[in-house]
Amino acid sequence: MIDTHLHLSHHLFDAQFSYLARNDEGGYTIQQGTREELMGQLLAAGVSCCIDPGISIVSNEKLLTLAERWPGFVYGAVGVHPTRTWEYKILSRGKTCTARLHWKERRKLDEFLQHPAVVAVGETGLDYHHPRKEHHRLRQMAWFIYQLRLAHRHSLPLILHIREADTDALRILKRSRHWLHGGVCHCFYGTSELAAAYTALGLKLGIGGSLLTDGPRARRLEQAVAATSLEFLLLETDGPYVLPSCPQLDKKKRRKVRNTSLILPAVAERIAELKNVPVEEVLRVTSENAVRLFGLPSQPAFPSAVPAPCEA
Repeated sequence: MIDTHLHLSHHLFDAQFSYLARNDEGGYTIQQGTREELMGQLLAAGVSCCIDPGISIVSNEKLLTLAERWPGFVYGAVGVHPTRTWEYKILSRGKTCTARLHWKERRKLDEFLQHPAVVAVGETGLDYHHPRKEHHRLRQMAWFIYQLRLAHRHSLPLILHIREADTDALRILKRSRHWLHGGVCHCFYGTSELAAAYTALGLKLGIGGSLLTDGPRARRLEQAVAATSLEFLLLETDGPYVLPSCPQLDKKKRRKVRNTSLILPAVAERIAELKNVPVEEVLRVTSENAVRLFGLPSQPAFPSAVPAPCEA
């Protein structure tokens, strides 16, 4: 299994944390551990590698450091998340502060892309979820188009974050189709019609914990997954976010528990049920899709043991 979207460098994975894991009965348990301990569990569970996408300018530096520490297990995507194109959080003297993102800082992305562990540009896209005055839509579009061109210059695929902005995103992607070198609509949560629109552009759909939730949107997602060829699907988690529905997690507990790649078998099983195919086929095809899209090694670098961290 390959987790094509896991923010393993996120500060919520620093120090000791609670995270969701599957039990022998196919349900979930809550465990405690560190980032290094979690990595050991991921490999033991059959996760061969993961892709850690950038969110802000500073997060790109941290994920590349993690990729250097765990080569062959952590790969990076470099980018600026649409909600971070105006401002982002930084840690200064032990306190979290807000910093304004300046347009000239886009040049840093070119520098980050020289790193050998980078396999994609992203996550980038459009996000209209928050009140319109907080969107900064023109700024989001400027950064989105810049990162589309950047991916084209480096012949890299895109990791797309598109939330309640499909009309504008599809318009830009269709006009820029000559720049596309493949990509994935991460955390896809749309209809069959939207799935068809994105896959018509050669883009994959990232399927994760949203498929394991309840409600009308989850039912629409099930229909989209059932109608979409396996050749267009990737497994992901968006950890530490997008937890599946879990009876033992109330609202308070959900805020404290991190999502991880340990839920990927449950995602693969649900896809297999919806498409009426063996789960082994889902695991094989989605892994092959990830290998081709991101240019990953066809065999896991560390098939049976957690990779030893490289010393600085």
